[in-house]
Amino acid sequence: MGDIIRFITDFIRIDLFVGFGFYSILYFLLKTFMKDQTFLPKFDNSAVQLIIHLGFVWFALWLLDIWIYYLELQNVIEKDDYYNRLTGKYAFAIWAQPIFWFLLTQAYRIKFINKYLIFRVIISLLFVVTFERFVILVTSLHRDYLPSSWTLNSPFEMETGYLIAGLLGKIIVVLTIICLYHFGIARIKKRNRT
Repeated sequence: MGDIIRFITDFIRIDLFVGFGFYSILYFLLKTFMKDQTFLPKFDNSAVQLIIHLGFVWFALWLLDIWIYYLELQNVIEKDDYYNRLTGKYAFAIWAQPIFWFLLTQAYRIKFINKYLIFRVIISLLFVVTFERFVILVTSLHRDYLPSSWTLNSPFEMETGYLIAGLLGKIIVVLTIICLYHFGIARIKKRNRT
């Protein structure tokens, strides 16, 4: 059960939230070159609403995953140690990053952030960088600036074609889910009017 929930939360966080940043680039390109400006803003509004709602879904699934994990862990360790992990001195390590990611999804509610491409892309790319990767990056840059150490723990040790195919795949998945959401909401609204 926990593996399925972790897979779904990773899919939402990595594929959909990061793919939304690349969708935003595509949206702003289409917005500047298309003459018909009636469909695109409505579609983008649905996309932003989907990301906001997915933020709630992702956070709820993460809480469920933590609960399942600690129920399994409770059988293995003593009760005092179990509660110390959730509420102890270093409990912020468990709660900080997911709360940060949840707040990032809710930042799309701010009109100023929705309006500019740079904020949307930066927010979506923040889902790629975990706190652990950030600490590794900062400490490696702090200790030395040698390019030989930059490949340490690099997730992009792949060919450029695979990287581009992965990004296109993310965009296609996000566009498919946004289309399903947009046209599903439109159909529900149309059915409620009749």
